[in-house]
Amino acid sequence: MSQQSRGGPKGNFDLGKFIIVKVRKKNLYFEMIADPEEAWKAKQIISDLRKQKKEESEIELDEILHNSEITLSDIYPTYDIFTNVKKAVRSNEEDLMGAFETTEGRKVSAHFLLEGEFSWTQDQRQKWIEKKKKQIITILSRNCINPQTKKPHPPKRIEKAMEEAKISINIDNTAEEQIDYVLKMIQVVIPIRMETITLAIKIPALYAPKAYNTVDKYAQIKKSEYTNEGAWIGLVSLPAGLQMELLEKLNKLTHGKMQSKLINK
Repeated sequence: MSQQSRGGPKGNFDLGKFIIVKVRKKNLYFEMIADPEEAWKAKQIISDLRKQKKEESEIELDEILHNSEITLSDIYPTYDIFTNVKKAVRSNEEDLMGAFETTEGRKVSAHFLLEGEFSWTQDQRQKWIEKKKKQIITILSRNCINPQTKKPHPPKRIEKAMEEAKISINIDNTAEEQIDYVLKMIQVVIPIRMETITLAIKIPALYAPKAYNTVDKYAQIKKSEYTNEGAWIGLVSLPAGLQMELLEKLNKLTHGKMQSKLINK
């Protein structure tokens, strides 16, 4: 494979300024070299994209390749893919095709950005942990209550409980993926539980498609049907802390023409 077919910037670069990114696919190991600051910025953008979606897997490769905020050539000093960076052993075309279904370096580098294990600097790791910790605290404070008082815990109380429970934040998992673990751990320290409610919602036909997508992002849709006039009627379950935010969005979207009723609490 020629260097040109791999693509990417050429020239000398100081390996000491870069980090190694690793991917394991189909029992094969691959490595690339990346600029830690540029990779960090890109991962923040991807993190924001994931928060807009219900499932992490929904992010497609094209969303990385064609994202105006992500410049892959700034992240990777070369699009060469290695089996071992330190020994300068490059991957062969057959392995790349088998793992990524392409040998094009730029496309493979996008896979690395989505799937790779980054050897972040200690400062970056700490910043990442603090960001995810704040996200977890926000989710819990908005969606959980003290079952004894029926009121939510203040964020500071949840943070203190996490410290007392010696919670270890995983930087490779999203905040949402760690909620069950954190909740189970801090229940030993404070009385807390996730509070869910059920809402009946009716949306006029004109706004039904967009409104359905909004509801789907916030809640679990238990029942869904359309009237003869095309209005959408749904029965949904969601965390109590998200009720007002969902209703505000639906009211704004429908110009106040939606209807809702709390079924249970």
